[in-house]
Amino acid sequence: MVTESRSIDRVHVVWKATLTRLNGEQLPGSTDNVSEQGMNVILGKALVVGEPVRVEVVSKCTGMICYFTLEGEIIYSNFLESRLGSAIGLRLLKPSDQYIEFIRRYTGKQGSVLAS
Repeated sequence: MVTESRSIDRVHVVWKATLTRLNGEQLPGSTDNVSEQGMNVILGKALVVGEPVRVEVVSKCTGMICYFTLEGEIIYSNFLESRLGSAIGLRLLKPSDQYIEFIRRYTGKQGSVLAS
């Protein structure tokens, strides 16, 4: 049995996400879930735990596009079955107030509107 150790609720959304490594390599992917402090991104390859990355996230907002550039650290990198890529867990380092505010809107009625 797996127990949930996260103290912050995660929102299951699919957003375009591009991770950039220190060497400049850009890896396109998409989010699986996000929170104020981290996110899970599905990529085509595994990364190194502890590696710092920049993540650029694009989300549909109500009537517009929202774009965030965040700094993070890889906390897990797990291969997915059926050649679906790798699940990459990110801890966000100092997420912007705008990003935190945006994530907090994903509760209640606003959440169902924003996530669609």
